[in-house]
Order: sequence, then structure tokens, then C-alpha cells
Amino acid sequence: MSSKKSPDRLDKLKEVLNLFLLSDYYISSTTYFDILLTHIEKGISNRCCPNEEIDKSVLQKWVLKALNTWTVEKKPCQAVMVFTVKLVGLLGRDEFDFLFWYREDIFKKLSAVFALNDANLQASVKMAYTGMLLEFVKHKSGRQWIIEAETWRDVIRFCHSNHTLYVTRESQNFVWKLLLAESGNTTFCEQVISKAVEPLVRNNFSSQVHPSMEENYLEQNSELLTTLALLTAIMENTLFASMDNTIPRLLESMANLECRIKGLFETCISTNFYAHIMKLVYLLLFMRLKDGVNETDGTADSQTWKVFATNLRYIDSMLVAKKLILDISRGGKLVLTYWKKITSLCALKEPSEYKMEIHVVILMIMPLTVCMRLPDLAEDVLEIFMLKLFALTNTYTQRLGYMSRDILIRGDLPTELIAKTSIQIALETIDLIDRNSAVIIFQLMSHVLKQYVVATNEEPKSQPATLSQEQRNEHVNRHVPRYKGILYGDPIAQCPQLLVALLEGLTIILQKYKLKWQECLETIGILSMAQTILNHPNAIPKVCLQALSLCKLAIQNFMAPNLALLVTSDSLTNEMRQVLYKRVHDPNWEVRDSVLEVINTIATISEDKYPAFQDLLLGNEFPQLIVDVATKDDESYVRATALTCIVTFVRINRIWDEKLCHLDLPRMAIDLIANESEAIVRREAVMLVKELYVHRKWPKSTIHEMAEAMSMAAVLDLHWEVKVNALQFWTQFITSHLSDQGMLDGAFPTHTFSKEHKKIVTLDENEIRRRILKALDELARQNCLGVLLTTLEDSDFQVCKTSGEIVKMLQEIFVKYKITLSHSTEDDVPRDRNKERVDFEVLLQAENQTGVNTRSETGEFECQSVIPTDIIDLIAEADDMSLLGSVYNRSNISIDGESSESEKLQYVSKVRTNEFLHSVLGFDVNAYIEEKNRWLKTYTNSFSSVIDDIIVAHERHNVNDMDCY
Repeated sequence: MSSKKSPDRLDKLKEVLNLFLLSDYYISSTTYFDILLTHIEKGISNRCCPNEEIDKSVLQKWVLKALNTWTVEKKPCQAVMVFTVKLVGLLGRDEFDFLFWYREDIFKKLSAVFALNDANLQASVKMAYTGMLLEFVKHKSGRQWIIEAETWRDVIRFCHSNHTLYVTRESQNFVWKLLLAESGNTTFCEQVISKAVEPLVRNNFSSQVHPSMEENYLEQNSELLTTLALLTAIMENTLFASMDNTIPRLLESMANLECRIKGLFETCISTNFYAHIMKLVYLLLFMRLKDGVNETDGTADSQTWKVFATNLRYIDSMLVAKKLILDISRGGKLVLTYWKKITSLCALKEPSEYKMEIHVVILMIMPLTVCMRLPDLAEDVLEIFMLKLFALTNTYTQRLGYMSRDILIRGDLPTELIAKTSIQIALETIDLIDRNSAVIIFQLMSHVLKQYVVATNEEPKSQPATLSQEQRNEHVNRHVPRYKGILYGDPIAQCPQLLVALLEGLTIILQKYKLKWQECLETIGILSMAQTILNHPNAIPKVCLQALSLCKLAIQNFMAPNLALLVTSDSLTNEMRQVLYKRVHDPNWEVRDSVLEVINTIATISEDKYPAFQDLLLGNEFPQLIVDVATKDDESYVRATALTCIVTFVRINRIWDEKLCHLDLPRMAIDLIANESEAIVRREAVMLVKELYVHRKWPKSTIHEMAEAMSMAAVLDLHWEVKVNALQFWTQFITSHLSDQGMLDGAFPTHTFSKEHKKIVTLDENEIRRRILKALDELARQNCLGVLLTTLEDSDFQVCKTSGEIVKMLQEIFVKYKITLSHSTEDDVPRDRNKERVDFEVLLQAENQTGVNTRSETGEFECQSVIPTDIIDLIAEADDMSLLGSVYNRSNISIDGESSESEKLQYVSKVRTNEFLHSVLGFDVNAYIEEKNRWLKTYTNSFSSVIDDIIVAHERHNVNDMDCY
């Protein structure tokens, strides 16, 4: 099969390649070409299927022909130029193939036709050119040609010109990778470095005199910035590549880099400009440290550590002198990042008991201390935390922290913005720091959050009217805090941005580290503080959202099970009830949605871990209120979350017995499934029906209504999640009916109690088969079997997969208890099993030969067959995924996609046990699902599809008519 298809596909590829050679060929987007190159890359590699292989020689010959066809005056369109350059790089990735290009002198031709040395080269062509060279850096022959042809000079020019961000980054990657690969060739590396640092060495840059002139300064010295960016990329990617790498030292010595960078560091005043030079300052610091470290044991002599400490203090003192407090935080992040990188190269042993990580973590979050009114507070927890900080830090860190704090207190700086940004900087290192550092950040943020609560609870003390003006002033001075701060008056309303950052930061740390009160006492007060903030009338919606997220985490993590069993109610739960009831009526729908999520968390915990929370839920009539929200709220997300809460309520006996049993929840859910326009609401309504069926007793009429609604949801709904949830209902439905027949945990015991005969009966093979068939007959009457056959061929893969898993579960039962088609009877007339099995096999052979389904005049399917193995093999070998459609048409489980809803439901209702067994016995569900998955993944952007689209696009001369990838 593959031998037949491959030439057809190869002919089409040649046709497309020949289109590119036409003088009038034009296409506006390179997207088609990028997808085509992806398939070519796969086709020429060793990781593709045999029938997807592509002959490299065809592509090589086309490139040679193209470069002989095109000229400087008659170039192809830009998209074809980019495709050609990328294709040359792709085919030159292998060193053997590269040597073919080298013998054909392809690079000289390519450069001549496309003018790759032109200073005005388009950005996309620059990207393709640089990408091609990056492919050649991977092998020795490619690097040798780059050195001989000096194409690296073009790329460094791209770096300095800063045409676009993408070109600059790709060019920087090329330069440092080339230097790293050729680090042993000192002469060549010196040439590259000399060219890279040339703008820094030969030019005298004008000084910057005022921050307001920054834009003019950066424009006048744009080449300086691009040069520093290139040097940073080289240093950052080579310094930590290995312990013995010589490139950083070579770069520093050739450019006298340390002296020049320190000069810029000291003279420039713009914090934005500092972003371009601070990395180099810290990289040079770590370069000297790495040079002095013994790789074997991870130790360094005292002189190395002394130089490192001195230079680090020099940087910090310079930033403090310039009052660049945020840059101290950013510097801490850089130090931590580079410290982790160097310790990953060797087990670096610190000479002091004070850890470097603690030092930089405290510097990152030091701006937060300005928000704390230490003289006004006398709390044991805060005192413990402060003593902990002093114990973990040396005198230098403490002095630096006090100096930074004094600058913020006494200076005219945007304190709230600085504190907020410091939190964001600290959170950017969340994946680098260890657990102890995370606890420190969490503790400090908790105490700052406490300031919001304390300030909110403070009431201004009234002054006696008889006081004189002097007495009034003295009274005021006595009560004014010693330190200037920002969290006074009504900080929740006045400083909401910092509050949002605090709440978000605490949430992120709790989610990642799952802190407990044993290691961090501050976690105890989190829930209370979040509730106080939520209860504030001036809290903006964003603050409420973050506070609710923190409440949710606190409820999940800070309720000790042993205490929960002893406590029935307390002031905290009473306050929580009032806050939640208030916010569930919030005008902002996002707040209402978040409140419902918290209520759902409370309900989940109240099932077993904290039963006292059931009082909270019942106290303000939350169950009835949320039922109303589920049907009446204007926002679909809120209605969906309300249904999620009700699903949880249904599982709790007390809430059900006291509040929900009198409500007609099945009817409400079924109405939503039938009439709701939003899929997310229907999805949760289906889950509610499932939970109602599983956890509560219902009359047969109600169960029948549920089954009908679930049939329509699984077969007719337009959203795949609704269908999947409906199939979960049918899974429970099947389990329940099998359980009624005596099955326990997927197996039948040897004895069971028969409700029908009111006695204990022995379950032999015949009795078990009879019970299974009885369950299947009931499932068929409730449309379950028809639903499974219909959803098994659903166009959405997740629906098909879920249905397939249910069918596999039933198949395992059939195999275990030897259920065959001969056992499926509508009466109890005994039959000859051997004869019946033979007839069944003959019937299968006949149907495999005809391969079609037939319908009666009423539209009912009269016979069905399993998918033949030869058809599955045919699809597996074929490239044209549309063949799968023909398999579906030949399948015994096929329903016409254009059938009306009534026809589908009619088919579902008429599937009986014998038809179901006929369909699934011997049916390879795994192969069917796997094939369908492969087809769905590849049919839109398969190799043949992309080629066809390019051809059609050319014929129409309008790419907008085609599919968008």
C-alpha cells in the first residue's frame, strides 16, 4: 500500500516545488511553508514512518535547479526565499549532506542570488539565514565553513543593528553557540570577540545627565545597548556551561570589560539603562568567583571569597547611594540565579554560616519592611520572626536592609509601587529558592498583610472639645507613629495594588509549598485576615478575588482533623458565614463565582474532615440560595459553579435531609440540560443528574426521565464535555444494574441473596450469564446500549474514547463470563451453543464481504458488523485519512452524520442486547480509538493536505480562502 501512495505524494511534492520556480508565483504568508518544512524535516529524519520518508535527492536537485533559475534581478517572492534558505539549512544539518552542499558551492550561489550580505535584508530572510547557520554550527565541517567564509561577521552585524527582537535573539544564540563550540580555537574566538565588542571599544559615548533625557540618550547610543546585550548573552551562556570554559575570561580581557562596565555602572543614572548593564556587573562578579573555585571539592581560598564579598558590597553600596532600591531587589534575583547555576556545576562550599540565598532573599523583599509599623506592634509571632531574621543574617545584610528602609521612609519615592514590584521579583524566583527561603518570604508578606487588618480595625480616637490648640497638637504628636508609612487610615481602599500583590503572593507560595502551622505560625491567621479584608466595604473586586482564593487555600490546608472533630462552632465560622453571604450577592460576577468556589470547598471538607462547617452552610440557608443562583443568575459561569456546589451538597446527608430533599432537583437539572444555551451550565447539570442518581433513591419514573435526558445529552448535545459527563452517568447506570444482579467490585461472588426468590442462591456460570443478560436487557430498554454504540463513533475524540472505555469494561465482563451471541435471546428457549456459534461466525463472514449496513423502511438498522481487520490495516498504511470515513460507513456502529435528531434517538431506542453483542464481540476498541486519534491529529495538517492546500492556493490566487493553520 505504501509503495503505491509514496510516488503519488512525491509527484505532488515535485509539483509544488516547481510552482515555486514560476516567475509570477506569490504567497503572502510563510505559514504553509513552515508546516511543509516540518513534514520535510520529519520525512528526512530517522523518526518517521516508512511510508512518510522523503528522498533527500529530490530536494537537493530542486535547490540546485532553483538557484540556477533565479537571478539577483528575478528573485522569487520573500516567502519562497525564506523557504529555500531554511531548506538548505535543514538539508545541511547532517554533516554528510552538508559536504554535498559544500562541493556544489551552494552557499556562494545562495548568497549571490538572495543578496544575503545586503544591509537592508528583510527580517524574515535574516532569521532564515541565521537559522541556517545555526544548523551548521552543530558539526565540525559546518563550523569550518563558517570560519572560512566569515559568515559569522554578518550575524554579528545583525546583533548590532537590532533589526527586530527575534533576529537579535537568534543572532545572539548563533554567536555564543559558535564560540562555545570553538572555544579551543583561541585565535578564531579572539576574532569573533573583537568584532563583537568593537562598538564598545572604539566609540566614546555621551554621558547621561537627567532621567528625562533617557529616550534621546538611548537613541543616540543604541549601538551601545545592542553590544551590551550581545556581550551579556555570550557571558551568560558560556560562563555556566562548564567550569573550565575560557570564553568569559577571554571576553573580559580583550575588551577590558570589567573596567568599562563599572564605569557605565557608576556614571549612568537611568534604572532602565541599568537593566542592560547590571547583568554584566554580576556576571563579572561570578566569573572571578568561578575562577577561584576548586572543581574537585567545591572550595575556594579566602582571597577569592574576600574579592567576591568586596565586589558584591561595592555593587550594593552603589545602588544604595543612587537610591535605586528596586535595583537592589533585581540584583538579588540575579545573584540568586547565578548562585544556583554555579552550584549546579560543583558543590560550592560557603565559607560562612550565613547563607548567600538568605541574604539575597531578604534583599529582594526588604522594601516590604517600610510598610510595617514596628514600634506600634507588640506581638509574639512578629517578635519571633524578627529574631529569626537577625539570627540568619550577618551585620552587613542587616545594615543594608536598614539603609534601604531609611531611603524609602525619608525619600519621596513611590513606596507602594516599589513594595509591590519587590513581591513580584521575589515570586519570579519561586522555582529557585528552597523551602526555608519561601517560608521567610511568606512570613514577611503575612505581617505586612496584618498591617492592613490592624489599620482597618483602628478607630480614630476623639479629642475632648475643651482642649486648647497646643494640647491638641501634643495629643496628635503623641499618637503619630515614629516612622512614616503608607498603611494608615484606610489602606484597603488607598493601597489596593500592594494588597492584591500580597494576597496573590501568599496564594502562590501556599499552592506550591503547602505550608503548615508547624513550620510557619503565620499561617494560623491567614483565614481571619482574608475574611477581614473581604468584609471591608471599599475592597475592590480584584482584592476580593485574591482574598477569596486565599480563603479557599486556608480552609483546605489549615484545618487540623483532630481539632475539627472537637469543635462544633466558633466566632471564626460565624464571621465567615456573614462574609460569604455578603459576597455571594456582590455585583461583580467574578466575586460571586469565587465565593461559590469557597463554599464548594467548605462543603467538600464538611463531608468528613470538618463536619462543623455543615452548620455554617445551613445557617444562612446557603443550599436554597445556591439553588436559586443556579437558575437565575445572569452569568453562566456563576450558574455553573452554583451547580457544582449543589453536586457537593447532594452527597452530604444532613444538607440533603434538611434542605434539599423537598426540592425537585432532578426536574431542575433536566430542564437546564434541555433549555440552557451555555455548555458549561449543561455540563454541570449533567453531573448533578449523575450525583442524584448515585447518592439518592428515586422512583422508576424519575430514573426513566433521567435516562432519557442523559440519552439526549450524550447523543445530541453540541459540546463534548456535556457528552463525556453524560457517559459518566451511563457508567454509573451500568454499574448499578450489574450490582442489582449481584456483581461486587467487577466480579460475581459464588453466593448471593436473590431479592426475586428471597433466598441465598448459588451463582454458577449459567446463572451469572443469565443475570448479565438480564442487566443488558434492562440497559437496552433504558437506551444505554444504543447510546454507547452511537457515541463510539462520535466526531469528538474524547467522547469516542470515553465510550470506548465503557465498551471495553463490558467486553472484559463478557470474556470473563464467556458471553457470546448465542446467549443473547429474547426468551428462555434452549439453544444449541455450538450450532449458534457457528452460525454467528458465518454471519460475520457474510457481513465482512458485503460491508454495508441496511435499514428497513422504518429507518431501523437491521444488521450490523464489526470493523474488518483488513480495513483497519488499510487505514494504517494509507496516507489519505479520509479513508476512515469509509470504514465508518462499513461499520456496524455507524449512524449517518446528517441524520435528524429524531432518527438518532429512534436508533438509540431500538438497539437491543443481541444487536449490541453483535456489534462489540470481537471488536478491537483499542485499535479503533488509536486509529481515530491518529486521524484526528493529522487530517488537517498532514503532508498531503498541506501540499494540496498550496496547490489550490496558487490556483485561486487567494490564500485567504484556504484553511488557517
